[in-house]
Amino acid sequence: MQPSDSDIQRHYSQGGLLERILAALREAGKDIEALNVEDLAPVDEFHTRGRSATRELAELAGLEPGTRVLDVGSGLGGPARFLAASYGCDVTGIDLQPEFCAVANELSRRSGMAEHTRFQQANALELPFPDGAFDAAWTIQMQMNIADKARFYAEIARVLRPGGRFAFQDICDGNGEPLYYPVPWAAQPEHSHLIAPEPLRALLGRVGLREVHWRDITAETIAWRKAQVAKMAQGRGAVAPLGIHLVLGEQAKDKMANSARNVEEGRITSVVGVFEKPA
Repeated sequence: MQPSDSDIQRHYSQGGLLERILAALREAGKDIEALNVEDLAPVDEFHTRGRSATRELAELAGLEPGTRVLDVGSGLGGPARFLAASYGCDVTGIDLQPEFCAVANELSRRSGMAEHTRFQQANALELPFPDGAFDAAWTIQMQMNIADKARFYAEIARVLRPGGRFAFQDICDGNGEPLYYPVPWAAQPEHSHLIAPEPLRALLGRVGLREVHWRDITAETIAWRKAQVAKMAQGRGAVAPLGIHLVLGEQAKDKMANSARNVEEGRITSVVGVFEKPA
């Protein structure tokens, strides 16, 4: 069963998120009225491997200056601001969580990126844009709460212009064993809807997208998590004021530990892909 919008919003809602982020930025010695994209990377890259993953996906997508990008599940806007600042893209982000959209818009304002990025609350199953409105679509680890994946990916294909590209990094089902909960996207099993890699690949073809690039990055994900644990063990990874724990909330440690255990035991896998809408 598809979790309701309110279920998903409650899971991600923290309340007072902007205030906590601004306080952490001050503690980190940043000028909150004159931020830049790099200042925000520790907290607004809300996904595995952070900024390095965003950079790699952008390179695979072949984005150019002026590209109109739709970021579906845009979170706090980190990847969108990176695409605007580093590639000259014009990025529209949508997210189901209103607080995320409000924070994303404010962080773009404070980092001088409001002209090139904008964020609005919307449901990914009913994208509020006309057919062919974007040159590229982009998601990073956001479909795990969506049961109706055929409708979701059909909507992405619909809003792409002919020749447009869809780039993503995603978490998929692994060996079929149940997950340890909570994880960043779900506190309980009924809110998690993972699809295995090959069925995902096939589904994207059925909605009319052609594969350009596909790669399993599970090994890189495991290596990244092990490096994080090693840094902590050496005393170099103490929790900094600014980090994704501000977004994950009180269960941040449990969510991160369970994610690591799930991927190390093969219960989840990670993939990146680029698909194109035929011209």
